[in-house]
Amino acid sequence: MIETKIKLSAHELMMVQDAGLILTKNAIMQKVISIFSSLAENMQLELLKAKLPQEIKVTEPKISKGENYKGLPYVILDYPKLFGKENIFAIRILFWWGKYFTTTLHLKGAYKEMFSDAIRKNLALLKQKHFFISISNDEWKHEHDEENYASLSRITEKEFDNIVQKKPFLKISVKTALSEWDNCPIILMELFRDVLKSVSQF
Repeated sequence: MIETKIKLSAHELMMVQDAGLILTKNAIMQKVISIFSSLAENMQLELLKAKLPQEIKVTEPKISKGENYKGLPYVILDYPKLFGKENIFAIRILFWWGKYFTTTLHLKGAYKEMFSDAIRKNLALLKQKHFFISISNDEWKHEHDEENYASLSRITEKEFDNIVQKKPFLKISVKTALSEWDNCPIILMELFRDVLKSVSQF
């Protein structure tokens, strides 16, 4: 039997006839990829200055995209990136359609143990730059909401220590509004430097 009751609202009918919507969306996604490609080149130069283990420095940037993180398109830049089953050191810049950019340091296992003290010593810097800490039990959740992240400016050093001790991973993250599009390459690059400063000395 042919289904005849699947109807479109007036707004949906207008949108489905407008090919320009998808073409514009595709153009925007390509611009994000171009921004991330340029960022990756500058990030590689910046990483060379950082006092970090060599295995972190020799990783290559990776840009990936998708259409359905919580129903919305996204683009990801991972660099540096060491994703192991037990040990992770990664900095991830995420563009999430309709939401925001995020810059996230993701540590797990040996790298969490190696760098958590340095991050603790640099909490003042991270608080000043409005970073959050993951309080979720799921290390792959990216939403900046009350279930997943707590502002570092609102937690004590003791609460920070408790979070670090209880979880196998440590994530600190900051979001950048999409309204900052024109300035986002500069903002994201500066946040990348801040993350590096939080785990190393120049």
